[in-house]
Amino acid sequence: MSDMGEDSDNEVEGNMRGRPPSSYGSMMSDEPEDMDDFDDPPASTIRVIQGAAGLMLQRPESPETVITERTHTNQSSVHREGVFLKHASSGLSAETFPVQHRSSVDKEHMVAVGSEVRSNIRTERELDNAQSERQTEFSETHVEEQPNECGAMEVQEEDKKEMETSDDYDEIVLDAGFSEPVEPPPPPPEGVGLQFRHKHRSLTLSHLLTAMVTSLRPLKQTELAYFKRNLCGHYRFEADYSTIADLTDVLDLADKLIELCGEGEAMYLTIRSLLNIKKDELANTLKKTCRRALLQHELRLDLDRRYYCLYEGCCRPGQQRYISEVYSEPLTVIRGNGDPVNTEHEVRRTESTIQETVIRASDIFRPLPNDPSDVRTIMMTGIPASGLTVAVNNFIIDWKEGKTNQDFQFVFPLAGKELHLGKEGDQTFLQMLATFFPEADSIRFIEKEDCLILFIIDALDLCEFPLNFQSNEAITSVATKAPVDALLTSLIKGTMLSHARVWITGHRAAAYKIPSQFISRYVELRGLTDAQKEIYFTKRTKDPELGRKVWNHVKRSRTLQIICHLPLFSWMVAYVFERGFRDPEYGGRLPALTTFYLQYVIIQMNRSFERYRGLSVEAQRWRDEDKLFLEKLGKMSYRMILEEREEFSVKDLHSVELTFEDLDSRDELTTEVRRSSDDQQTWVFKFVHYTIQEFMAAMYAYVTFRKQGKNVMDSHKSLLTKMLSKDRPMIDLYRTAIDQALASKRGQFDLFLRFLLGLVTLGTEDNLRGYLLPHYHPKPKGMEDVVKYINKKIRENAHPERCGNLELCLVELEEGKDG
Repeated sequence: MSDMGEDSDNEVEGNMRGRPPSSYGSMMSDEPEDMDDFDDPPASTIRVIQGAAGLMLQRPESPETVITERTHTNQSSVHREGVFLKHASSGLSAETFPVQHRSSVDKEHMVAVGSEVRSNIRTERELDNAQSERQTEFSETHVEEQPNECGAMEVQEEDKKEMETSDDYDEIVLDAGFSEPVEPPPPPPEGVGLQFRHKHRSLTLSHLLTAMVTSLRPLKQTELAYFKRNLCGHYRFEADYSTIADLTDVLDLADKLIELCGEGEAMYLTIRSLLNIKKDELANTLKKTCRRALLQHELRLDLDRRYYCLYEGCCRPGQQRYISEVYSEPLTVIRGNGDPVNTEHEVRRTESTIQETVIRASDIFRPLPNDPSDVRTIMMTGIPASGLTVAVNNFIIDWKEGKTNQDFQFVFPLAGKELHLGKEGDQTFLQMLATFFPEADSIRFIEKEDCLILFIIDALDLCEFPLNFQSNEAITSVATKAPVDALLTSLIKGTMLSHARVWITGHRAAAYKIPSQFISRYVELRGLTDAQKEIYFTKRTKDPELGRKVWNHVKRSRTLQIICHLPLFSWMVAYVFERGFRDPEYGGRLPALTTFYLQYVIIQMNRSFERYRGLSVEAQRWRDEDKLFLEKLGKMSYRMILEEREEFSVKDLHSVELTFEDLDSRDELTTEVRRSSDDQQTWVFKFVHYTIQEFMAAMYAYVTFRKQGKNVMDSHKSLLTKMLSKDRPMIDLYRTAIDQALASKRGQFDLFLRFLLGLVTLGTEDNLRGYLLPHYHPKPKGMEDVVKYINKKIRENAHPERCGNLELCLVELEEGKDG
């Protein structure tokens, strides 16, 4: 019997020390327990037997445990000392549950029994007898120590004070039997983020299993049967109740629940079923004992519902995709003095010698090898359409699935555009948090140093609060009422929840809302590299061969390959080419550019309406000032091309009758790159890519010619030119543009000419109608003369280095014919 006992002890210990899921189950006792034979002992009979380390539950002998233990011999190093849990009465309450307050007699007994229980399982009756002896001994000792009543009262006051503190934090912490590992875990590999700590004791498998068994022990046999029947309402047991029907041992039952449902779900089902069978005190005790694990489980379910899928580009009902099917990690760097805009170009050559530190998106909170200090607050920026929000979503899903950053016990994403939608007036931080996460109500324990949390403020540029860091009061407690603006600034500054981590995302202009002394690290997304583009195109389709066809077709156009560093542009190209390759003859010609760029401008304008105006039909409608904004922005772009520059300032906006507010409310096409002071005149901007600037200039020239009959490239303006109608033949526009492009030595007008010719095609101009052109505007005429003129220039070959661009112009004309 001793061998049996030793094996059984080892096997039970395996459960409590966090064995892998494959070892769950196969622990049912063949000897049915008659729960009615046992008298309900008082709640104080939960006994702690602590040896060198470890936890252990006492339960009746189980013949199957010998086989179970021997099939998992890789756990031979598990210690046998630990906690023995006996049946407690159904009246167990939060006041009697903590096991750390024990008499000196119990402590002496822990040491005496630690070595004796290594080879024998102790039965319930033996524990009852031992308990009676200890109670008698305790009574005798208590009589002898009666004179020292003052000391006893002081101990009681300390215990009461400690319990009140525990209740304030709304969780019960069990310290008995738990020893923090001395050695830190092995250094995590690159790409898994913050995983330098051991799991918090309240989130370990041994703690959860101990708490579940403790809550189920007081149940009698009929109550346990009622509990199991109540579990049938869950889909996991609805069709296969037999998996738990024959389990009479509560350790077997708890073990099976964790095996089938996972730790969090098993604990949630246990609490729900205890409430359903009117065991509210047991359920509340379990809830408080496993408060963090329960919150983590509910939070992960909530985050999974919110972020598991996304809409690419435009939101179309039924067109959402799983984020795991489309996400390709963008290039992420620790921001230095580099240009946030990709400087690659098919024609222009820009030298860059600035070296920046490249990191993985999941490692943004990870200290650098040469700087081991903690990174508390991160500001992540990126140009519009660079994938900031999608990067946040993927980070959250990876944490939820247990892949990365498991040092964070909780992750709370707060959308910048929704922060003002909560309750008005002063409120506590917990009240504000519960507005967006109801499961986070009354979680004072987040103020503890051992509770590492991550708050994500996504899209700070959409936050309507001023974030007045100088005037706002510094809040230090999550229970202090204050305006939301003060709560946010206190969280970012670190006066409140200083141990928490904060991740803020937004465009570069939004980063200047926060003083630099409160930011630990600036990180920037630079879009997709060529390798990541290929991963994206092959990953998003069920047929990888089709994805490779799309990518190979994209690479035939150098400009298209470069601009696909923007994830939004990659989606547009993939959407079109995947449908195009349904035709076996598709892909014979080189891909055109103009249609993609025009669609990009329209989509980005619509997204700016959504961001700053709202989602109503009226808010999404294009206004006259929106159309005028694009024309004026194109006019400024054309001037910049003539001057061969790519940066502009507020002064340049004023030169075309635009203001900074006009640009700021439609900021999806441009980005701020530098700000040397608070004076707007010193702020410097760029288009998100130089080819966008070239397209805007071409669109301005084309629309001006089609609507007014005016050629912006013709420097010889006469009264006759001004009187010409808007129905002029297109050769009047393109002859000047072709000659201008051929005369340029560095090719600064090459892509401008290509876009200009692409806009005249049927498929592209139809997309302009209703936006920058009237719906029933006359169709362009005289395109035959334009094609003849281009072919003539190619034959003459007067400018060999520029004639290759003319052939690409013909591609734009051919590709756009059929829309």
